[in-house]
Amino acid sequence: MASPQSGPDILVSGPEEGARLSRRSIIALVAAAVIVLSGLVAWRLWPAPPPVFTLPDLQGVYAGMVRSDGTNDASVIDRDHVAEESGSVLPSACAPLFEATVLNRFPPAALDGVGTFWQLDRSAVSLFSYRFPDTAGAGREYARLARALGACRDTRVELRAGPAGAGVLSGTRQDAAQLGYVLAADGGTKLAVHVLAFSNTVSWQFRYEPVPGPYVPLTAQRVMDSLADQMRAVQDLHR
Repeated sequence: MASPQSGPDILVSGPEEGARLSRRSIIALVAAAVIVLSGLVAWRLWPAPPPVFTLPDLQGVYAGMVRSDGTNDASVIDRDHVAEESGSVLPSACAPLFEATVLNRFPPAALDGVGTFWQLDRSAVSLFSYRFPDTAGAGREYARLARALGACRDTRVELRAGPAGAGVLSGTRQDAAQLGYVLAADGGTKLAVHVLAFSNTVSWQFRYEPVPGPYVPLTAQRVMDSLADQMRAVQDLHR
């Protein structure tokens, strides 16, 4: 018989109180939550890289570079239908500066491109952009041109191709996104080139000016600025 003072038997299957987290464990959990939350916030606020250009994107850019008076139109540049010019450039280190323009040579790493052409009195202006697989590929092409311009600035250059010419090459601009240079031939003709690197594209503006007087790059610079604005507008459509 049980003692009158004894209570009922209690079956205990676990600790008497729930397990308590240590102070160190609580701090670790709070820190982990803060890190995860900060990462999510940063991911939402961090700007996404701008999209690379497709061929239809580039065609859309050039639709904005076509004049309303019908004096020019835009066309796709395809590797299989580019007729390269025979000829050479001396010194050969300066050849990259005239490959895409005077020699009409398709950049080896390019996929395709779009271009347009204006005839302005006695001057002629070509504007065209080549599209590369990615931004890095376009950057390598631009860096190659920048190195050539650095080596050939203030150098006498001879073009053995049409339009042929020989004279001193002068630089008008060289920075991370744009290059400008002009070959003032002995007879007064000027061959001016402006280059723009933008996303996965490299663009050239080639001006043939058989007119006397010094070359003033202001008009050409405005064309390149307009092209860059068109490219930003097309990119914004994909954001």
